[in-house]
Amino acid sequence: MKLETVDCLAISDEPEEIKKPEPGFLKYQDKNYKAELELYLPARSAQPEILKVKGRLPFPPRWGDRLEFLAADKKKSLSLKVIHPKVEKLKKYRKSRLQDILSKLVGDEHQMFLALAEEAGIRGLRQEQLEKFSRLSPAQLQKVASALEKDGLLYILEFSPLLVLTHRSFVFLNEKLLSYIETYHQKRPAELGVPLKKLKDRFNLPRTVLLFSLNWLARQKKIYFNEEIVSLAGFETRLSAEEDQVRQAIEELLRQEKYSSSSLEKLARKFRLHPSRLHTLIDLLLQKKKIFQSQQGFILHADWLESLKNQLADLKRQGKKELTVGEFKKITGLTRKYAIPLLEFLDELGLTRRTGSKREIL
Repeated sequence: MKLETVDCLAISDEPEEIKKPEPGFLKYQDKNYKAELELYLPARSAQPEILKVKGRLPFPPRWGDRLEFLAADKKKSLSLKVIHPKVEKLKKYRKSRLQDILSKLVGDEHQMFLALAEEAGIRGLRQEQLEKFSRLSPAQLQKVASALEKDGLLYILEFSPLLVLTHRSFVFLNEKLLSYIETYHQKRPAELGVPLKKLKDRFNLPRTVLLFSLNWLARQKKIYFNEEIVSLAGFETRLSAEEDQVRQAIEELLRQEKYSSSSLEKLARKFRLHPSRLHTLIDLLLQKKKIFQSQQGFILHADWLESLKNQLADLKRQGKKELTVGEFKKITGLTRKYAIPLLEFLDELGLTRRTGSKREIL
């Protein structure tokens, strides 16, 4: 049988002062395995003394495991409860912080769970980490997580497998994100905001954690957030006088072109703009909802979209429930080249729904 190295922390059910390393055995299934017990942290206030257990066993201990220690002279035995399975993991902590962590691990599964979640910080705590630390089943872990969430101590970001973030870490992350976005605006006032990819690289967070925080900040109207750009609420991109004229010209061109699919390449050639700067001006118009863009790149001015909505509403009031492509072409005066992508755009917006060769007016 392969033996695993034991180097864990435990507390004793029976008060027993350990002044120096004491050799002995760990009992498991009627067998004795050599071990040594020594004091790790003395008792303080209401907390028991914490003991370090070194030896070898057929299994690696985990939080909550029960161990039986028998002194070498076999005159003394102690019942131990494991509170941390790997002493080496605690070397990075200062004494005050270490005592705080261990005082929580001495408690029940709720205190243990919260202590691990706090140590995981803004990256969040995953079920895999919990299962390596304790022997609680997935069902037990979810029950504990739900109770802690109900008490307002953490958020459950994913259920299966679990991913949780403490309330304290969540508040801290929000503050860090807002500070970083503000600094980014100050350094790059001509840009729309921080690219989402840059935030991912900067904070190196699981996508679920980052999006959870950004979506919450957006709901609180502290930031503007789309799939690519994040900016503080109320932030205005600083454009030069020339760029502002180009922005207005682009908007007017799109208004005049009505339903045509103006490509970014076409606009770049017309206004002699670098593609990256043109993207910024287009994104600015999108952010201000002056224009709308489909997933395929179809661009439509807000005035024409509103006009289309009104026409569809009028048709529905008249009792018309469906449209063919031909009927849509007559209504808009468009060729098939533009009618089809526009109908697909209206499907995306939830104004119509494709049913066979026709569109249902929603």
